[in-house]
Amino acid sequence: MVAKATSIIRPRILAVDDTPDALRQLRDCLKGLNAECFTCGSGHSAIEFLSKEMVDLAIVDVSMPGMDGFEVCRAIKYDPRTADIPVILVTGDIKTEDTNHGIEMGAFDYLTKPVDPRECAVRVHAALAVKTLKDELKIQLMAPEEQRRVQIELTQKMTDFQHGMTTAHWQKRFGQLSASFVEDIHHPIAHALASLRILMVDERLKDDVRRRLLLLHREFQRVNDHLRRLINISAYSRTPQLLHPAELVADVTRLLEPEFAYHGIVLDQQLNPAIQWWGMRSEISRAVLYLLHNAIEALTERGPVIKRRLEDESEEEQSTEDPNKVGSIMLLVEQTGGNIVIQIRDNGPGIPSELHEKIWDPYFTTKTPPHTGAGLHLARAIVQAAGGDIVMKSPGPACSTQFSILLPINVVEEDLPVEEAPIEEALAEEIPAEEVVHSLSEDADAAMAAEQAPEEKPASQA
Repeated sequence: MVAKATSIIRPRILAVDDTPDALRQLRDCLKGLNAECFTCGSGHSAIEFLSKEMVDLAIVDVSMPGMDGFEVCRAIKYDPRTADIPVILVTGDIKTEDTNHGIEMGAFDYLTKPVDPRECAVRVHAALAVKTLKDELKIQLMAPEEQRRVQIELTQKMTDFQHGMTTAHWQKRFGQLSASFVEDIHHPIAHALASLRILMVDERLKDDVRRRLLLLHREFQRVNDHLRRLINISAYSRTPQLLHPAELVADVTRLLEPEFAYHGIVLDQQLNPAIQWWGMRSEISRAVLYLLHNAIEALTERGPVIKRRLEDESEEEQSTEDPNKVGSIMLLVEQTGGNIVIQIRDNGPGIPSELHEKIWDPYFTTKTPPHTGAGLHLARAIVQAAGGDIVMKSPGPACSTQFSILLPINVVEEDLPVEEAPIEEALAEEIPAEEVVHSLSEDADAAMAAEQAPEEKPASQA
């Protein structure tokens, strides 16, 4: 054990003396021991140094003006942070009473002036060996409790990570299957819409049949619009295109309408339809979706209750939140400060300041399973890949939490690129030409408008 303790790699040693020559001699002795040497010319400067740096050994001259070696030794031993640092006192005349006083102050050993290099080496090695043994003993005594704590933390992290990876893999696979299914059913619905438009212009149809076709067309159109929104998120964009962020945000909120209605969340939208941006539709849609989901969860899931005292465990902690408080989310799309801003605000419980940076870490979450915490991390990664960033404020202006997607302005009004054809038109290209007659579609739209007029006329006459 002694051999192991004395095998120290470059020990850090502090030498303290008010005499420059003595300090230089002591420093030369320590350099011969392959030690990293630090020097101070007074007791006060030594204590100030130790408040910022840690060393393995302190060698202090006894006779110094202001703060002598005994006071320095007592200050080192009084501070729990430096108490384990061995102190060797240096004196020109060793007296029994001085030796006893130094030992009482906590000194480990003495050196006499002028310092002999061989004696210095022996006493320094002995002091470092004892310190190493004390450190090892402390670690061994702390090991059982510390190991249990570390093991519990690692086990929990591994469990959370495994759950997160499993959930993420399932979500990715389910998303791929859903996207494929959505695209498959989008084709027959597009065919059905085209066929309905052709049928509705047939003059031989009775009024009640045409009315039923009109209702059927409306339902198919509603489903078709919903599928288009799902495809815009689930199907990865292959090329950038000209987008209207207001339309993109509105599409995502329409997809989440059932959740807003189920939880009674009030939605306020202030979307500027004139703003344009050139980029990937599906990626930015996902970023908005992740942030909206985060806002919904903040409004619908109560955080963990923390018990501060053992006697509180049997008591139900009272919530400070108003039970009648109506959850609300505000969406804002504007162009300001050289950026296109997509802003999402909620009046939930807010995010503690100590978590403002952690929320962006992958798989960090304060929510219960099956939440994985990947949403905010992915949202910011998507926006940063597009050349933008996400800024979070909690509390935000007139809200609890505010997330702002900042996108660079990249569209010049004088030279706008041609927007890609909508999904319906792309799908319509797959329909044979004989089944799609544009003039008939226009006539069908006119017939649909005409169908609504007879229903409103009696009411006006009444």
